[in-house]
This record gives sequence, C-alpha cells and structure tokens, in this order.
Amino acid sequence: MSLTATRVIRMFTGLMVVYQLVLLVTDLLHLMCRSLYLTLRTAWCTLSPPRPKSIVGEVVLVTGAGHGIGRELSLQFGRLGAKVICLDINETTNKKTVSDINLEGGAAWGYQCDVSSREEIRQAAAQVRSDVGEVTILVNNAGIMPAKPFLRHSPEDITNIFSVNIFSHFWMVQEWLPSFITQGSGHIVAISSIAGLMATSNLVPYCSTKYAVKGLMDGLTEELRYADRHPNIHLTCVHPFIVDTGLSKNPRIRFPSINVITSPAQCATRIIDGVRREEEVICIPGRDYYFIKLMNILPREVYKAVLDFFDTGMDEDDE
Repeated sequence: MSLTATRVIRMFTGLMVVYQLVLLVTDLLHLMCRSLYLTLRTAWCTLSPPRPKSIVGEVVLVTGAGHGIGRELSLQFGRLGAKVICLDINETTNKKTVSDINLEGGAAWGYQCDVSSREEIRQAAAQVRSDVGEVTILVNNAGIMPAKPFLRHSPEDITNIFSVNIFSHFWMVQEWLPSFITQGSGHIVAISSIAGLMATSNLVPYCSTKYAVKGLMDGLTEELRYADRHPNIHLTCVHPFIVDTGLSKNPRIRFPSINVITSPAQCATRIIDGVRREEEVICIPGRDYYFIKLMNILPREVYKAVLDFFDTGMDEDDE
C-alpha cells in the first residue's frame, strides 16, 4: 500500500472518530435537555394534573368482580358510563355485582370464569365478543393471598397462587392485546401490590407473583412504546398497601395512623382516577411510592433496620 493511501485511510479513520465523539456529545446534550424537560413536565403534572378522560361507552373488563376491589371498580366504572364486563369464579357474588350496576342504571354483563384456566378465559372472551363486543379497558384484578411460612406452602398451593395472580394476567393480555393493536388504542390495568415492591414474610409466593406483575407491566410498557409503535395503548400498574377486602386476615401494623388500611371503595376511586389520567404507576397511598424509592437507595442493612422499625407485614393465617 502506498504512503498516500495509508495517509488517506488514517485521515478517514480520524474523521470517523471525531464524528463519533461529536455524535456522542450531541446525544448526551439532547438527553440532558430532554431529561430536564421531562422532569419539569412531571413536576408540573403533579402540581396541576391533567383532566381525567371520559370513559363513557368504554367496554371495561374486570376480573375478580364479585368481591373487594374488583366489585368496587365495576360499580364505579358503571357509574361513570362504561359498559362493564364482570368476570369471577364465584357466580353468585358476580351476579350480585352485575345486578347492582344495572339497578343503578348502568350496563353490565357477568360471566363465571376461573381466570387460572386459559381455556376458560378463551371461552369467556368469545362470549364477551358475541354479547358486547371488543374490550377497550382490561383490568386484571383477581388474586389470592394465603399467608403462611414458605415451607408450609404445598406445591399445589404455589402453583395455584401463580396461576391466579400472574399467569391469568398473561392469558388475559394475550387474549385482548391483539384487538387493542388492531383498534389502535386500549388500556391495560394490573393490580399488583406494595408487596410487589417491598417483600414481607409469610407471603413469599404472593410477593413473587406481585413482583412478576410489575415485571410484566414494565416489559409490556417498553415493548409497546419502543420506536413509538403503539402510543395510544396505555398501561397502569397499581400497588396498594393493605386493602380491607378480607384477603388480609392478620395484618401487623405498628403505626396504624401512618400505614392506613384503605377501603375497597377508596382504592377503586384512586385507581379509576389514575386510569382516566393515564398514569403508569399508582401507589395507594401515594406517599409509599417515594418512601420505597428512598428505601431502595439505602444500604441493604439500613433498609432492613427501617423495616424492623416500622414492623409492618402479615402474620400467618389462623388455621
């Protein structure tokens, strides 16, 4: 190779290095400016939240609609003018929710469904499409919470907890997300738990499923937003503290005036408000979000010491 050609190659290589450095600096500056803008916008939205969108005419499917948070969500969605699809394994309580919505002047349909069964979900979805049409808001709420030490959970217990608390989310999303993509819009709501952000004893399988719900929603958020693929499909992951639904049989709370137990009605109201404002993450109460963020930057041993101080958790169920 001639000396001239060698110089040309070196010069070209040098220019490419300079180009890459300029590009990197430009990208970093863009990131800094964008981060500042988004931080200021988030602060502004916190101080002056966007107006909640109307859900009149939306077709809302709620799992676990016969009891607790699911029942309250169904009732309140109905009062706001949505068409409510109620799914529950308990046919009697589910029918009561449907009846109450219709008596209040709303529109509701009920289907008995074991959401741990993929086949029953498929059958229920087919019936919903035949009777009502495509769902536009999916609320994965159904869950169970046996409280006992890990080694007292049988393999069947663990399988059942995962089937109801997390696998049902996968099957429901796989059933309805394609229609959201076809329609170009939709909203997926998942009820996780504070136990999906901060684990506690006597709830190891339950905590595992709630962490998994968060992972599912975080992964879906990234997949749907990547390259601005589906900007009008929204996701909301909810992390309530203890809600008075009967699932939490033996809560242990050292400071009940700080760690307040929420009623199902209060919890549902906050969830629906967040859905209408298209919030991605909802903690109930809201201050828990910032408390957990702070806890996660502490050294691990300090984290444990704070947990010991607050002494909040779940004692095992009486049997």
